[in-house]
Parts: sequence; C-alpha cells; structure tokens
Amino acid sequence: MGYIEQNIGKDEKILARITHSKAGLVPAFAVAAVLIAFAVAVGYLAWYLSDLMGAEVEGFPIVAIIVCACFIGLCGVWVFVRAAVEISCNRLVVTNKRLVGQSGWIAKRTMDIILLKLDTVNASNGVFGALFHYGTLEVVSAGSQQGFNRRNQRFPYVKNTEEFRNAVLAAVDKAKEEERLAQAQAQAEAMKRVQEGNR
Repeated sequence: MGYIEQNIGKDEKILARITHSKAGLVPAFAVAAVLIAFAVAVGYLAWYLSDLMGAEVEGFPIVAIIVCACFIGLCGVWVFVRAAVEISCNRLVVTNKRLVGQSGWIAKRTMDIILLKLDTVNASNGVFGALFHYGTLEVVSAGSQQGFNRRNQRFPYVKNTEEFRNAVLAAVDKAKEEERLAQAQAQAEAMKRVQEGNR
C-alpha cells in the first residue's frame, strides 16, 4: 500500500488521479543517446590522438578530455534515469477534501493540501509534450509564493493534464460551495438563537 492509499481517510473519496505517459521517455532517450554518442566520439577521438601523438595533444592532457567525455555520458544517463523515475514514482490524486501527492524515489517529497487552501493547478506542455500528448502539472497552494520559499510542486509527463486539472477545479468549487453553505447555516442558527434570546 502506497503513501496515498495510507493517507486517504474513511470519509474521503478519490475523484481523479494522474496517469503518466511512457512517451515521455522518448525525448529523454533521444537526449541521452545524443549525449552518450557525443561522449563516446570524443573519448574515442582522444584515445586515437593519444595513440597517434603520445600522452598530450598541444599541451592538453588526453586524460582530461576522456574525463570530460565520461561526464557528458553520465549526464546523458542522468537525463534518462530522471525521466524514468518521475514517470514511475510520482503520484497525485484529488479527493473530495484534499490534494494528496508524492514525488521522488529515494528522497521523497509529499504533498497534502486542503482544497480550500489550493490556489490553482496549472497545466502546460512543451514541444515534445504536444507531439507525444503529455504535459506538466504545477500545483500552486496558499503560502507557496512567499518570497524565497516558493516551492510549487511539479508533476511532469502527465497524460491526463486537462482532465485532472478540471477535476481539481471542480472539487475546489464544490468545497467552497459547501463551506459557504455551512457558514450561512451557522449564521442562520446564530441569528435564530439571538432572536430566541430577545423574546
């Protein structure tokens, strides 16, 4: 049982959850492949030149070139691994009371926002998102825009961005309407008690 299932109350009902698009791995794989291919080409060229000309080429050590090539290759691997982790580990649901989410693999970040404290959920997609039909959701809550403490939580590679965003906005509207009704009922009861006390 995951974090979200453990934190859903008995009187809560899940209204919508995000689904991820595995197509998000395509651009990440392309970027990783280009970086790794570049690193291999640079490493091979450095090795070839060191065989041809000795340990140094025009005063620059070949070892430094190979280390830089390895770093570029590792950056390519990181791009792909990061996308895979975000697709497999990020969770976000909206219930009739809260927005509950979790992101990350080893260093996990959790989110639990009462619907009435939620400002908005923004949906966006870039070029690859438009091509492969996925986008990014950004959750903006009350207090998340205070100076340097701004930490809006982002959920990339989401397939159903618009559906989920609409479900969240509908749940927020319903929660606000229920709060208005509860306040109106409380005021009516208070006025009724005052009138009874004046008799």
